[in-house]
Amino acid sequence: MPVSVADPDANIADPYRRLSASQMVTWNACPRLWYYNNILKLRGPLPPQIIRGNAAESCISRVMRDSPSLVPKDAGDILKSPILDDGKPAYEYDELWPSPSIQAINESEWPKDRTSLEEWAMARVDAHFDKCWNDAVREWESLTNRSGESDQADITECRKMVENGIKMHIDQVESCLNNLSSGMLESWRKGKNRPEWPAPDGFPLLWTQPHPCARPVGSNVTWAESWEIARPWFVDPDADSFTQTTSHPEGWFQGEYDLVYRWTGRPSVIDIKASQGKGDRSGGYIEQLRLYAWLWWETHGRVEELEYLGIWYLGTGTVKEVEKPTLKELEEYSEELKEVYSKVHASRPSIVDCPTTPSPLRYFESGGIPANPPVDSEPMARCRNCDLRGVCENGSHELDLPSYTSIERFGHSWPITLISDIKTRVDAIGVVSNLKGPSLEEKGGVELSFRLQDGYDRAKVRTSRYGSPTNVTRSISNSTRVKVGGAIPSVWRGEVVLDVDDQSSIIIAGDEETHPIVEIETRINVIGRIWSVNAFPDGQGISRWSITILDSSGAAGVIAFKQFIPVLAAGLSRGDEIAILNGEVGEFNGVPQVKIGPNTRVVSVRTSEDVPEF
Repeated sequence: MPVSVADPDANIADPYRRLSASQMVTWNACPRLWYYNNILKLRGPLPPQIIRGNAAESCISRVMRDSPSLVPKDAGDILKSPILDDGKPAYEYDELWPSPSIQAINESEWPKDRTSLEEWAMARVDAHFDKCWNDAVREWESLTNRSGESDQADITECRKMVENGIKMHIDQVESCLNNLSSGMLESWRKGKNRPEWPAPDGFPLLWTQPHPCARPVGSNVTWAESWEIARPWFVDPDADSFTQTTSHPEGWFQGEYDLVYRWTGRPSVIDIKASQGKGDRSGGYIEQLRLYAWLWWETHGRVEELEYLGIWYLGTGTVKEVEKPTLKELEEYSEELKEVYSKVHASRPSIVDCPTTPSPLRYFESGGIPANPPVDSEPMARCRNCDLRGVCENGSHELDLPSYTSIERFGHSWPITLISDIKTRVDAIGVVSNLKGPSLEEKGGVELSFRLQDGYDRAKVRTSRYGSPTNVTRSISNSTRVKVGGAIPSVWRGEVVLDVDDQSSIIIAGDEETHPIVEIETRINVIGRIWSVNAFPDGQGISRWSITILDSSGAAGVIAFKQFIPVLAAGLSRGDEIAILNGEVGEFNGVPQVKIGPNTRVVSVRTSEDVPEF
């Protein structure tokens, strides 16, 4: 199956901390770059070329979904899939699918050869392309972390890429026409070989009726039949993002295939790339596709291997065959990837766990053909144009990052803390009261909450929403004096709150040991440059403002919800330098976070025009 979820009994992973093929490509390129991207969330802005790729893939998918025996050349999007509120196709509602109720086109108008099939397919490109392009532009313009202007994306180039993709698919259709086994053909004509996870075609998940274009048993296969039989599985273009991924049985790795052809009786995976295939990225595409071969093997009982791997370079209209992993390599992948997962996701890696060891920079010509020479002779060549060269110790690009100790605002001096000095976790000792729990969770964590009393001071201790502590004394009870270690502090309605997770502990306190609650600092002042705007309220599903900032010592997240979003936020962008005064100390995924609350002030220090670009 091209879509699968983890076995609930075997799932060992946090759903927000999984490996993916793109992560592994980054890790193999440079572990430090992976750390910056995935732990500190230092990701570069998305250029308008993203529009081209998204529009091309959407249009190609919609044309593939169409049927030359059901959809007239100039029809609208009549095979549109019904989608549930969760963004997934409504497979359980057979009556909502359009194809069973559509009257077939007169057979005399069906394509009879490749030329007429291409003519029909290109007419379907005409029917879909403008909407796909406009949707891709709208989606890109909704991104807060973008750079450039949408008119920098070449619509003519994108249209040509779509045509190339359709022609490569028709190559598969023609191959199917000439090489399809009689057994596969006759089974399909009887409506008996619909895959367990079918390609989007307007029909319900379970459909055993013969297709309207199916010819009598014993007759030669037609072009219309070949189009239906060859159609690959692809992500339904009407479904929401990431609703049709496939996950390792244990849940720690996931990916999403572009195309899965199955007409030969064995699956082949194709990756679509809206590019010419030049440069180092082509090497990453090969790695990604081989990882998909491993993921297919893992999700099919380690018994089914792919027949073929290929990359469609839409810019050149050429197919690059990728060498499949051997059985030995598949087994090695399982060990190596699990080891990487254990290092970077099952635990919380520090920067020293992700060294600056960039791999050689590779060169490719158009179509993904290795150049001569294939790699750069300079060991650190990859660092020359790295987006993080101003942050990484290997980079030579100097950034003008703030390093303030104080700032004058609102009539007095505010002490400034460097990001690296933010203390996101604290210890506290006191007497337990109002204990609820503890109860043991399935994965070994302990669910509990209580008040921690220290003289006249008190704090509420509760299990974090992101995980539960495992190191909790069995002796905990009301009136017990305990030490809460490694808790994340905050304030709610004037009361100190201590969130405890898998990095925290609750143990019996020593007689002479003290960690007063009154000394816990929950407020902080920081100054940083905005690296990225990660979220901004859109009046629909997003109600927060989230950014990543840098100073000379490190990176931190900043977040504000609803009424606490500062008015200044609407005018801030990448590269601006801001001060956050009287912010709340926080932590997310092991990274410092500054929360903006009712008494926090956000002020502009310098705009991006006053400092060198990132």
